[in-house]
Amino acid sequence: MEFIDNDRCFLCGSHNPHGIPLHFSKEGEDTVIRGTVPWYFQGFQGVVHGGIVASLLDEVMSHSVKKEGEHAVTGSLEVRYTRPCCTDLEVEVRGRVTRRSGRALETESTITQGGEVIARGKAVFVRTKRHSTSPVSQGRESFSEE
Repeated sequence: MEFIDNDRCFLCGSHNPHGIPLHFSKEGEDTVIRGTVPWYFQGFQGVVHGGIVASLLDEVMSHSVKKEGEHAVTGSLEVRYTRPCCTDLEVEVRGRVTRRSGRALETESTITQGGEVIARGKAVFVRTKRHSTSPVSQGRESFSEE
């Protein structure tokens, strides 16, 4: 499968008016996001839905991979929730590449809010054989580590 970046990602796409407009920066080895998650991404009142928390961790790790010049997709994602993430309060999300092995890139991430780590993520990204920014997609690709 060809992976097409048409800038409509619900977390970072500038052409998606319904998402969370994230802005990324690089601080040393870390890719960093600072911002707030609006109330309409809540699960319980005032608490960011756990799937959105996982998505933020995945997204910052994905951008850590991209900032190293790699084209890869999430192969596995592990999330550890330690405290609720509150809506409409600033969060800091940090991610980094920690290891490379063949087509695999291992990554780690954290979300902090109010000075406390509220979630941690680990993921393995798998380098793709193809990448495109064009609107044409053909074929299939395996995600397995060969």
